[in-house]
Amino acid sequence: MSISPLPTSPKGSRFGWPKPARLEEFATLLEAKGLPTHRVVIQGQPKDIPIIRVPIDLPKYRMANGRTASLQVEYLAKHPDVRRDLFKGDPELWDAQEVQHGLLLQLGKVADLSKYFEDTANQQVGPILLDENGFVINGNRRLSTWRELLNTDRNRYGHFTDIDVAVLPHCTDRQIDRIEAMLQIEKDIRADYYWDAQANMMVAKLDTGFTPTELAELYRMKPDEVEELLDMRDYAAQYLRSRGKPDLWSQVSTYEFAFRRLVQWRKKVSGVARQEMFKEATFALIDDPTAVGRLYEAIPALADNIEEVSNRLAAEFPVKPASTSSELDELFGGGMGGDDQAIDTALVAVLQDEDSRKQARDIIADVLEAQRQLKKDRKAAGYLLDTCAKARAALEAAVKDGLRAESRSNGVERQLAAIEEHVATIRRFLAQHA
Repeated sequence: MSISPLPTSPKGSRFGWPKPARLEEFATLLEAKGLPTHRVVIQGQPKDIPIIRVPIDLPKYRMANGRTASLQVEYLAKHPDVRRDLFKGDPELWDAQEVQHGLLLQLGKVADLSKYFEDTANQQVGPILLDENGFVINGNRRLSTWRELLNTDRNRYGHFTDIDVAVLPHCTDRQIDRIEAMLQIEKDIRADYYWDAQANMMVAKLDTGFTPTELAELYRMKPDEVEELLDMRDYAAQYLRSRGKPDLWSQVSTYEFAFRRLVQWRKKVSGVARQEMFKEATFALIDDPTAVGRLYEAIPALADNIEEVSNRLAAEFPVKPASTSSELDELFGGGMGGDDQAIDTALVAVLQDEDSRKQARDIIADVLEAQRQLKKDRKAAGYLLDTCAKARAALEAAVKDGLRAESRSNGVERQLAAIEEHVATIRRFLAQHA
């Protein structure tokens, strides 16, 4: 986006006339008789709002735009030199309007609005909805797209020089939120929200006094769906901070299903330490999904096989159950109560360590693939014999190639004890069914 010079007059500005000029224009145009109308539901009652035609440069973008919630946070993270209240301060200011224009253009490209309106046969259908002060309630992305096209080629896109708008009567902020939510739930050429933008928008509304129950009603969601979305956002924020990318929400926009699976399956993992280990293991898979294929399948598989994953990681990394850090011990409430929980606590630190994370991810991928293959083979009549044969072959390889002075012995005794217990179980089965 090219930076335009500062306006010298109301009509010289691409991003909104000054407030007095906007209000004066509204007052003049709304005096006309027989204006067409646009129906809007306000406080549950349908109202017919007059439609007027105004210069495209007149409206101002609304900063509290749900779709740009994540982009605004990310813009501030990437531009530490700009004022911190850019999007929450005075929305009349030129710098805020220009940056918001650029963010809306990004969203318009995702929704193919630019491509759609580049075809001059596709012109405005339906008015842009403004509040009483001229800020856009519905149609921000369309407005930004038309402005950019007109600025690029005024001859070709001259039909966007003036646009139809409907100006709402006085409404409270909450009434405007409800109108915006209702309109954006409807289906047309508008694209769906990115999940993280919707979640960040909800967090912003919680900060202004909305309750989760009110948000559920506002966006026609179930209360547990709102809770799940907010939990997903919390995990995504933790993930970004842990990777040194705080507030860079575009990095997680495509991982909606991964964070949804994390929320859904973490509660099925027993024990606080193991749940934390499951979370960190999931974060490691999100770093490089190619290691396991489809994350929405791999994450439930990780939860189902978390004990085997824990055992393998403990065998590969020199973790010491007795030496948990005071920080992690405090996180899990102290008094871990058992070697398994203490080992999982130590593995959390392994998974948080950037130097060991790739090796841990490869081990997790190996475990999930092995378990997938076992599940596939489990139905075969010869499954017991085949599995025992594979175990024997693996142990023979361990004896042949693993009994070396430099081999790491940490965790081997634990694995052998588990193997002996399984062998005893199989022998009892054979004795009963021989």
